[in-house]
Amino acid sequence: MSVPDEVESTVLDKVEYVEEAVTVLAEKRDLDEQTYRTDREQRAIVEREFQTAIEACLDIAGLIIGALDAEMPDTYAERFGVLEAAGIVSSETADRMRSAAGFRNVLTHQYGTDIDDAQVYEHLQTELDVIVRYLREIKTALDDSSA
Repeated sequence: MSVPDEVESTVLDKVEYVEEAVTVLAEKRDLDEQTYRTDREQRAIVEREFQTAIEACLDIAGLIIGALDAEMPDTYAERFGVLEAAGIVSSETADRMRSAAGFRNVLTHQYGTDIDDAQVYEHLQTELDVIVRYLREIKTALDDSSA
């Protein structure tokens, strides 16, 4: 994958942002589910960090798709399929990031009691690894293009 230096720089800035968000989210994993469900401030932090981290992952995909002169898909989730087809991310990563994009839609378009706190807590406990894997695969692709 060959991308212009300015695109690579922007992608790496977004990668750093997501890594910081994942660090915040990882710290929130220590909350027990009851505390999570009853503490509005903690829920707000987790929901917002998830939302913006996934949005940054979508932005990263969009920047790379643009740099590859590939056709931008109709949906955000399918951006990960384009990266998979280009050999930038694995099939498993693309599939799980598509799910993450759907989760981001829930967080973006719902609020209050419309959000399933148990689902968000479950994502907090189980889904950070896919974001970390996505970032690793992106950085590997960028490193391979620089070599």
